[in-house]
Amino acid sequence: MRYFKVILVCPIAMSLLMLFSLANAQTVSNLDYFIRNAQLNSPLLTDYNNQILSTRIDSLKLRATYGFIVTAESNASYAPSSKGWGYDNALTNGQSIFAGVRVSREFITRSNLATRLNAYKSSIAQVATQKEIAVQTLNRQITDQYIATYTSQKHMDLSSEIIALLAKEDLILRKLTQNAAFKQTDYLSFKVTLQQNQLALQQQTADWQNNYALLNYLSGIIDTSFHELNPPDMGEISFFPDFKESVYTTSFQADSTKLANDAKVIEYDYKPKVNVFSDGGYQSSLTHTPFKNFGASMGISVSLPIYNGHQKQLLLQQNNLALQSRKKYLEQTQHQYQQEVFNLQNQAKQYNSMLGTATQQIEYATTLVSANAKQLPTGDVKMVDFILSINNLLNLKANIIQYNNALYTLKNQMKYLIIQ
Repeated sequence: MRYFKVILVCPIAMSLLMLFSLANAQTVSNLDYFIRNAQLNSPLLTDYNNQILSTRIDSLKLRATYGFIVTAESNASYAPSSKGWGYDNALTNGQSIFAGVRVSREFITRSNLATRLNAYKSSIAQVATQKEIAVQTLNRQITDQYIATYTSQKHMDLSSEIIALLAKEDLILRKLTQNAAFKQTDYLSFKVTLQQNQLALQQQTADWQNNYALLNYLSGIIDTSFHELNPPDMGEISFFPDFKESVYTTSFQADSTKLANDAKVIEYDYKPKVNVFSDGGYQSSLTHTPFKNFGASMGISVSLPIYNGHQKQLLLQQNNLALQSRKKYLEQTQHQYQQEVFNLQNQAKQYNSMLGTATQQIEYATTLVSANAKQLPTGDVKMVDFILSINNLLNLKANIIQYNNALYTLKNQMKYLIIQ
């Protein structure tokens, strides 16, 4: 009787554990919740956003550079001389003072200014494509971990289902064994199977909680509670976007535009430069009518590069080499993209086929377990056959969970097709 008291405690403890788990699972979390938090908490995405804002500020600074520059200046100098020793007064005037305002501006054509401003637009487009790839990479990472956590949850649910089935039989078989209507050895075999599943549930619960904690960690969420997860909802993916519409083509176009614009900037750097300036205020050597030395001046300067060792041609050559390299990278990425599309479609087709076969087998396995459970108390079915049918059902359902996990993962890769 002491043996039966001990084995009675285990199902009760497991029931309490399941009730506790259900109490913690009142709140259901979905995939969008974790993706939103991951994007919100990502320092990388924040960095990309700030880079875009900073580049826009740079474009405003460039406009200001080619506008009027007004500065207030003042300086005073004194060059002492004695008995002919010292600086030449014809150069220094002995002493001088200046206080006034200087205004200067470098004049460039509208097309020159537009080209230089386009460089910042191209840089923003480059950062935007980098950000888009980072968003897709982050979404795929979070979705992968969500799928892993959801799969752990399904394995845990399956073990709970099998334990509930065995616990129901345990109530019947225990009474029959106590009344000597059922072999004690058969009951012990049954009990070992039940306890093995209970141990598996404990391990699966630990795996689920570890995966859940990692999901929170990757999403930047601080939460010690565990909630039931909804199935991963990634929408319908019926076709792959053409490579020309992918983020990789957009990235190449942004890089090509930037390189083409850089070539124009190089051309403009070797155009004549015109600067105008003027100043007004007080400037005097304090030697002759210093109270009249208020005035103004203006001037213009022109510079034209003539020869600097063919640096212009060398810069344009480097620019062209960078464009050729970028085209080669795009060509390789396109080949990888097409091959990845073929691989993903082929794998999805295979797993869908296996899932259909396993689903059909589940119906027979479930019917067999139900029939054996009814005949087991009467002795028409051996305990080993009943346990075997339970294990077959367990393996089939576990396979279905794995097939669905594979299909979820493939769907995630289809939605966020990242070429490394």
